[in-house]
Amino acid sequence: MRSHSYDDVLSGPRKRKIPEVPAEPGLVVEDPASGFCGAVVKIEYGNVVLEDRHGKHRVFPLNPAGFLLEGKPVTLVPAKTAPKAPARRISASGSV
Repeated sequence: MRSHSYDDVLSGPRKRKIPEVPAEPGLVVEDPASGFCGAVVKIEYGNVVLEDRHGKHRVFPLNPAGFLLEGKPVTLVPAKTAPKAPARRISASGSV
């Protein structure tokens, strides 16, 4: 008797997992549609700004699997920043 290890045949094709990478300033990625390669400058309004080696800036949307990192597709996500330390609180009387 043969032993076959089958997965669920009705589940459909498996989707491969695309890693999510925090878009930290200085991270070099490539837009596969245009071939533009540059370092992350900032993220604003759901877009990422990339700067190429000549200093040109271009804006790209943060689409799933929208960029290549070392030749492999990745999803850029906004980098989580550490919460800022609370500033000194000054009361109405001026005391700290």
